[in-house]
Amino acid sequence: MKKLIVETTKQERKDYIQKLFHCHNGDCDNCGVCQIFKGVSPQVVFQDYIEGKREFQDIAKEFHR
Repeated sequence: MKKLIVETTKQERKDYIQKLFHCHNGDCDNCGVCQIFKGVSPQVVFQDYIEGKREFQDIAKEFHR
């Protein structure tokens, strides 16, 4: 469940992204996270969310077009 910036601390948002998009240690064919974000780390993609600048959903929408 996505968490709003106003409801979380920076550390909670960082932990949320790490848990949601954890690496499957080489099982890339069964994961797809890297493909969704075109090879960019989810921590980089969602940095504005982690920093409290933009909501998770706003960033995610950019990758579902």
